[in-house]
Amino acid sequence: MQLGIMQGRLSPARARPQSFPWESWQAEFDRARLHGFDLIEWVFDAVRYDENPIWTEAGLATIRDRMQETGVSVETVCADYFVRHPLLRAAESERDHHIEVLNALITRASQLGARVVVIPVLEAGEVQNTEEQIALLDYLRRPLTLARALGVTLAVESNMPADRYLRFITQAGHPALGICFDTGNRTALGADIVTDLGRLAPHVCEVHIKDRRRDGPNVPLGEGAAPFDTFFARLAVSGYSGPLILETTVLDDYAYHAKRNLEFVRSRLSRAGRHSLQADV
Repeated sequence: MQLGIMQGRLSPARARPQSFPWESWQAEFDRARLHGFDLIEWVFDAVRYDENPIWTEAGLATIRDRMQETGVSVETVCADYFVRHPLLRAAESERDHHIEVLNALITRASQLGARVVVIPVLEAGEVQNTEEQIALLDYLRRPLTLARALGVTLAVESNMPADRYLRFITQAGHPALGICFDTGNRTALGADIVTDLGRLAPHVCEVHIKDRRRDGPNVPLGEGAAPFDTFFARLAVSGYSGPLILETTVLDDYAYHAKRNLEFVRSRLSRAGRHSLQADV
């Protein structure tokens, strides 16, 4: 199982934690290698999106060079663009534009060898009822066709209750549609992430690892309410083999916290693996 970190977590804290690290994105590849990460999750947000390196041929070439030089891959892209520009409740002309942006991002992600594009369906864009669930699937129809042709999975990240989340995915029945499971967000809302993972695991293609208190902000791993021991134990028996991406809280001493968080996850994975082996005996 490969371990990765979200862009921006290997740089000093910024005004917007979930934003593209313009000044340090190249250096983050070296820092990821230094600390032992296999992957970096690329952040594609709405601010200056057409200047993001993944959006241009020159930028793609530089990313490929950084990947080759460091051995750190980009296999997942987080399309935070859709937090500011949700597909739901948008004017038709705006939505058409956003879908074209998504189609272009899928193409560029595939050119890097990325296998997953995460689409946040959160905050103002969250699915609120069955009609919106149907509408969102309709809006994703063309991007899903393109994604399948290019070998990319669109992973919807949502705070929907597990039963609704499951209906959404199974109703689509599309091989290029999956789930990005976020441990922190679901914990903050009071969900049982262990039970939820058990129900959703066959459709999960990426896991965001972060910790939060109930109704609270992100905190360092182990300081919130996420039951990581039982979560990783469930993960170990679920058959999940996709990436684990640390979307951890951003603090000034990024090097210390990146190392600490990676060690935290590795220790829980090791413990969960031992328990899984003992259960099989």
